[in-house]
Amino acid sequence: MDMMIYKEYLAGRNLSENTVDSYVYDVENFAAYLRDEYGLEILKTKKAHILTYLVALQKDGKSSSTISRTVSSLRKFFDFLNKEDLISDNPAVNIRNPKQMKRKPAILTEEEIGELMLLPDRNTFKGIRDSAMLELMYSSGINVSELISIRVGQVNLSARIIYIKGDKDRIIPMSKYARDAIEIYLKDFRRPETTRDEDYLFVNVYGEPISRQGIWKMLKSYKSKMNLKKELSPMVLRNSFAVHMLSHGADFGTLKELMGLSSAGAAQNYLNTLEYKSLEVFKKAFPRE
Repeated sequence: MDMMIYKEYLAGRNLSENTVDSYVYDVENFAAYLRDEYGLEILKTKKAHILTYLVALQKDGKSSSTISRTVSSLRKFFDFLNKEDLISDNPAVNIRNPKQMKRKPAILTEEEIGELMLLPDRNTFKGIRDSAMLELMYSSGINVSELISIRVGQVNLSARIIYIKGDKDRIIPMSKYARDAIEIYLKDFRRPETTRDEDYLFVNVYGEPISRQGIWKMLKSYKSKMNLKKELSPMVLRNSFAVHMLSHGADFGTLKELMGLSSAGAAQNYLNTLEYKSLEVFKKAFPRE
């Protein structure tokens, strides 16, 4: 792509020389990053490449205004390429500016998750139920409303999947840990008369559907046992799932489907929580054409 053509295009839109130079400068810097880090030319850009570039700028201490200008520059550039039929989609079109980003989501580390999962006493009704709920929340990213609404008939243990009904109906896989805990909970600790398909999966000691308050009470108890200074909530477990998945190479589309997010762009805020070293994982995980 000859940047002189793009520069002439900008100049013909009654922009100041400084503005044109800034737009071109931002695009050229991104193009250099894409070549150095991915070995790709700019026409091969994916949204994921832009997101990792923005994180790299943040890690380099660039201001929000600089990053915001970069997003705007790239959006305009790819819009130009799209109009010229050089690309089919604008990869920057739905990327938010830093001023629109929410604060980093609170998460537990993988070590803290491991410690939490060891706490429930799996030899008791409450312990195995808690273990099943914790493992399911962390390994699937479902929210608390979805968790307490699951019916027994929505669970397929042999296939290790659960049909989730909520804002976005979807099928999610269960981790081996979640499947094993649910299987023991249903087989050894639930009364037969409360395990019909239409019955709620998770109940309290009285056989009633567990409530949001029951979930919060459970988490508060385990937070105390861990002497954890961080927040521990259903959302923290959901956030932890997202960030840990991304750090191990998951793509945004997969995260969107698993969590029932409205768009892949909704995962952008989770990306901002990753450590810089995680970018190495992304470089290997993103598809190349």
